[in-house]
Amino acid sequence: MTRRLIYWLYKSTQVRFKRRSSFSIFVMTVESFSVGVRQDDAAGTSAVVLQPVPSGAVSLEDDEDEKTSMKTVMTPPHHGLTDQTNFLPARQVFVIFCGLSVALACAFLDQTIISTALPRIASDFHSGRESSWVATAYLLTSLSCSPLYGRFSDIFGRKILLLVALCIFIIFSLGCALAQSMIQLIVFRALQGVGGGAITTLVLIIMSDIVSLKERATYQGVTETVIALAQGFGPVIGGLFAEYTTWRWTFWINLPLGGLALGVCLWLLPLKKVDGEIRHKLLQIDYVGSLLTITASVLLLLGLTWGGVTYSWSSAAVLVPLILGIALFALFLVWEGKFAKLPLVPIRVLKNRTVAGVCISNFMNGMTFFAILYYIPQLLELVKGYSPVKASLLFLPFLCPISVVVFCSGQYCSRTGRYRPLIVFGYGLWTVAQGLQCTIDEHSSLGKIIGFLLITAFASGFTFQTALLAAQAAVPRHDMAVVTGMTGFVRTIGSTISLAICASLVNNTLRGAVAQLGLSAAQVDALVDDPTIVNHLDRLSLDDAQKAAVIAGYTKGFKRVFYMTVACMGVAFFACLFMVEQHELVREDDEELKRQAKEELDLKKRAERDVKSDAVSEIPALEKV
Repeated sequence: MTRRLIYWLYKSTQVRFKRRSSFSIFVMTVESFSVGVRQDDAAGTSAVVLQPVPSGAVSLEDDEDEKTSMKTVMTPPHHGLTDQTNFLPARQVFVIFCGLSVALACAFLDQTIISTALPRIASDFHSGRESSWVATAYLLTSLSCSPLYGRFSDIFGRKILLLVALCIFIIFSLGCALAQSMIQLIVFRALQGVGGGAITTLVLIIMSDIVSLKERATYQGVTETVIALAQGFGPVIGGLFAEYTTWRWTFWINLPLGGLALGVCLWLLPLKKVDGEIRHKLLQIDYVGSLLTITASVLLLLGLTWGGVTYSWSSAAVLVPLILGIALFALFLVWEGKFAKLPLVPIRVLKNRTVAGVCISNFMNGMTFFAILYYIPQLLELVKGYSPVKASLLFLPFLCPISVVVFCSGQYCSRTGRYRPLIVFGYGLWTVAQGLQCTIDEHSSLGKIIGFLLITAFASGFTFQTALLAAQAAVPRHDMAVVTGMTGFVRTIGSTISLAICASLVNNTLRGAVAQLGLSAAQVDALVDDPTIVNHLDRLSLDDAQKAAVIAGYTKGFKRVFYMTVACMGVAFFACLFMVEQHELVREDDEELKRQAKEELDLKKRAERDVKSDAVSEIPALEKV
């Protein structure tokens, strides 16, 4: 009973701080049934020292080695937010990792599962011009809310926010499955993205909390493998649903998967208490910055999506959103740098060369990866004439090898501590691979397409988790969650802008190609609104020459998409070459934090055993009564 009381006092006693040497400590002395606290109000950061128990007192440990003083290192508090670093033993990390992988797979599967079903969705709703918003709306809300979720997890705790995100994701997946119009589907996809983006951000933040930086390379390698597999099988599953059942199953499938993820995270993920006054912290959330970035993103995407398709590029409907969007992004940066108490994107972090280089490369990475993810399957369907299932199967040579390369690069980083050579090599080779893709047309052989996709997969695998590792290694521990959210934020905004630009490139190029064919306005609208009609051009009463011109128009549009990706990869390569630096992956306090986590776990287990033993010992007494 005394041990349980001491453990409870140890966990619940509120302490103040005492400055010592280069950091501050507080001392808690356990004597018999009391806890003494030496304090000094001039505290800045904290650590715990449990000093030896005086003779006659009750010790927390039984052997001599465990009676020595124990030190607890804590990261300096940042704006009053609790440091949630909680390094865990390998066995417990593995169990938690299983739950996080289920949640992560659920979110990333939903990013790609509609890529092969998108032409069928556009055909069912007769809304080809708006179909790109099914993907764009999801990414838009994902990027807008991901920094906010990062800060909310600092306040309420990682587990609570992850469970909320999973609930949001499941509810609006149901809404998407029941949508009766393109507008409804786009709205529900946007709300679904609020949960999906949070899942992605929170899982990466939780991994940085429970695993040291050097070991993180291995775990993040496995995480990226899970992502690659989810994204790889997404188009296959979406193609099967689109061809043999209905595209609505691309959303129905989220209900059992999301429910499984919710249950696993609820039971397996430990909850670390977050101290502090909630009301005070809520007032520090950067609501103005969130509103500015959401509004700016929406305006930019409206202008890019409408340009040349719904309205001409010189029209006010296109120019006004673009100008306002750019102006609001500039205002957002000014607000974050000068006025925000707890900024979503701390400008001081962007002054770090490595972080800035990773953000630039991640933005270009998002633009390129999602252009490939959505437009290679469409090229195979619309230009080569393959079915959705065959197109998705032919896309696997791009998605599946990524998992192998990512895992191997994670092992390399974990063993050697070096990540910079992999990043530079990866982006250099990826630039070449995108140049090769520009040669693909309607006459390209299947072997040529698959070969180029394999090179692209091999190159891109070197850039994913290594870039995140570089950014995390370049900042102090208290900035880890912010930087993790920021790198995901810029990658997602790159993805979102890329899809809008690519849709404009393809649709505008197609309109220009068919303008010389003398088609009626109704025929042109039919081509744009229902992309799958390109495989059934007899419905439009076109002759062979006109059919060839339409396919050539699509081919030219896809080529322009690939030209854009070459430029993006070139910028990413030079940003990494000149800005990303090599940093040590081992921090001075890593071993101490691991030891603390083990001691806390041992204390918890000992308390639980004492409770059970006391309960068992009280049974005979109760029987006598």
